[in-house]
Amino acid sequence: MEKEIIKIYEDENILLLNKPSGLIVDRNNTSKEETLQDILDREYRISNVEVIGEIDKEIYEDFKNRSGIVHRLDKGTSGIIVIAKNIESFVFLQKQFKERNVYKEYVALVHGRVEEEEMEINAPLARNPKVPLRYAVVSTGRPALTKIEKIKNVTRDGNDYTLLKVSPKTGRTHQIRVHLSAIGHPIVGDLLYCTKKLLEQDSNAFGRLMLHARVLGFSDPKTQKFQRFEIPLPNTFLL
Repeated sequence: MEKEIIKIYEDENILLLNKPSGLIVDRNNTSKEETLQDILDREYRISNVEVIGEIDKEIYEDFKNRSGIVHRLDKGTSGIIVIAKNIESFVFLQKQFKERNVYKEYVALVHGRVEEEEMEINAPLARNPKVPLRYAVVSTGRPALTKIEKIKNVTRDGNDYTLLKVSPKTGRTHQIRVHLSAIGHPIVGDLLYCTKKLLEQDSNAFGRLMLHARVLGFSDPKTQKFQRFEIPLPNTFLL
């Protein structure tokens, strides 16, 4: 990991953290690495929160099993993640994510020169039947929409890259990574969607997945007012 977790904001209902690249969010049966969920259980004990009044058992179990984690970021992705500190906030925030009422903005460094200043990728996604760990654009998949704005073209060590602002309008697994790969501009350092040759190039120059969740906006569980949080780019992105 490139650095420790940084707290962005906290009140009685929510906790926002800047997750470093290299940290897995959820506990799983395939990895023995410490996860963000392990850290939350140890330092915040969110899954042990006291329940007041009647609560749906399924919702309670979901909150407890996820330690209040409302959404996910891939292991290699750095940036903002929001955690609910109580069940009411968990349900309130989850509903916003499911109904696509959350604003998400990422910065990605991709291979090649993107010439268009703006573009929109509207392509359905599903698990790749040939490679189960990957996802792919599949006509029968779930709808997925990603908006892209070019920040700048970059040349480094004789190789062309483009820095992009990326706004996913849906929340499919690997959505940004698959969409950018599908248009011929895979994200630098992407172990699943880059070729072996590109990964060798990336490892020497960057050493991580170059995807950062820079902005997150949602309605506050207490005030119902929209809040927008923005964090700086990691130094690796300052090209």
